[in-house]
Amino acid sequence: MGDEESKYKDILRNFFYKYHKLIIFATLLFAFIIRLKYMNINAALWWDEADYMSLAKHYGLGLPEQAAPWRARGLSLILGIFYFFGANEWFMRVLWTIASVAGVYMTYKIGKQLYSKLIGVIAALGLAVYFEYLFWSARFSADVFVLLIWTSACYLFWKGYVQKQGNKYIYFSAGLLGYGIFAYESIAFLFLIIFIFLALTERSAFLKKKEIWIALLIALLFMMPFFIYNQVNFGNPYPRLWHQAVEFDPNFEEADWARPKGEVISDLLMYSQNFPYYLKWPFMVAFAIGLLAFVNLFLGFDFILKGKGGKLKKDLFIFVWGLVVLVLFSLIMAFTGFYFEPRFLFPMMPVVFIVMANGFMKIYDFARKYNAQLAVVLVLGLLTFGVYSQLTFADQLINYKKDAYANENYAGTWLKENTLPTDTVMGCAQSVQVIYYSEREFFGVRKDHDYNLEIIKEHRPKFYVMDGHDPGCIEALNYPNEHPELYRPVQVFFIDEAKTQPIMIIYEIIYP
Repeated sequence: MGDEESKYKDILRNFFYKYHKLIIFATLLFAFIIRLKYMNINAALWWDEADYMSLAKHYGLGLPEQAAPWRARGLSLILGIFYFFGANEWFMRVLWTIASVAGVYMTYKIGKQLYSKLIGVIAALGLAVYFEYLFWSARFSADVFVLLIWTSACYLFWKGYVQKQGNKYIYFSAGLLGYGIFAYESIAFLFLIIFIFLALTERSAFLKKKEIWIALLIALLFMMPFFIYNQVNFGNPYPRLWHQAVEFDPNFEEADWARPKGEVISDLLMYSQNFPYYLKWPFMVAFAIGLLAFVNLFLGFDFILKGKGGKLKKDLFIFVWGLVVLVLFSLIMAFTGFYFEPRFLFPMMPVVFIVMANGFMKIYDFARKYNAQLAVVLVLGLLTFGVYSQLTFADQLINYKKDAYANENYAGTWLKENTLPTDTVMGCAQSVQVIYYSEREFFGVRKDHDYNLEIIKEHRPKFYVMDGHDPGCIEALNYPNEHPELYRPVQVFFIDEAKTQPIMIIYEIIYP
């Protein structure tokens, strides 16, 4: 029986390695097709999407800049180039779809580079159908590009530094990291991950290698244009860091440092506790089993510290990568009270699916001791059910959310059609989606009538927008009706089909 199982395993192995290029191509094609299905499904952009894309229109079309100064501008600058050459929203969505599939491919490359082609394919399939990644791939989420930049930088670092296939890969990785922290700030965590990995495997020896210092110089060179831009425009080389330092200062009036310990602990454990929700049970079982592989890492940790880790280095790199992302985001959320959505964990999801793929292989190795054919059926069954669970949940989530903020699209488009490019608009809140769709300069106002009159006097806006989606409008809900001599309703958008619940009202401003 042993010889028969060995022969059966050889047949499977030979089949996979003979056709693995076709298999990964089919996986990427599958990922592309399911993303095409949802590419244009959403009726409107959400706040963060609109903020980054409005910035892109600012750089590409010369529209007024109205985003918060601490927004990362690296991605918007590049997208602005496409707008400059005539790109539209459909083109941008195609770009996002390609970037999302490229992230799937880079997950395959890392899994293949560190472990095996089969591990890479299974990990790529896991990421391809992961519901959170699918959901945000259908939106203009910078997190999709974060995953692509992150995985590319890790792959290049491993290939260049660990496998010593050329310093050019190290330098390309450094350039990506230098640019990346201005595409999205969490990419800065990768500097820490690489430092911890090098410190554990080489102690201080890596500090004596010139390629490390050249790489740091290259990263700094990529950072400098953004530092200079921020300093000139905002008076600070890195506005996000300054903003967070002020916001989370104990003396800052909005900081919440007196949170109950129970809330802090709950936030600290939130991500870890939600992994069954993220992965769904078939993938979660494989992931949990895959974690067992790290036992060897801990048992042989003294060899790593002595510089003799060998094959354990890949486990160490994967472990440090995932752990640092998980711990840092958990700590920040726990001690600031700021809610981090599951999409913020995208940088660690390639690791999660590589560990999951290892888990599937362990399930197969265990089951084939009893029956090789049954082992294949078991693994393929779990994998198929995991894919199905992710896709069905993603479909429900995407369809449930697809019409959120649709009225902001309608209102912004109406404003664009009923104003000139030089006209301005005012409203009870900084309605970012309205800014994106209208492509008009927008002045946020308040309930203070004298303040609003100054805005009208100085900028002479044509319309006043009441956006019920924005909490900033609650305080000024009745303000336009209290001043009928100044504001006249001309367009209403409703949240219900019966048109009994207005959600957005556009008032024409009456000038004497």
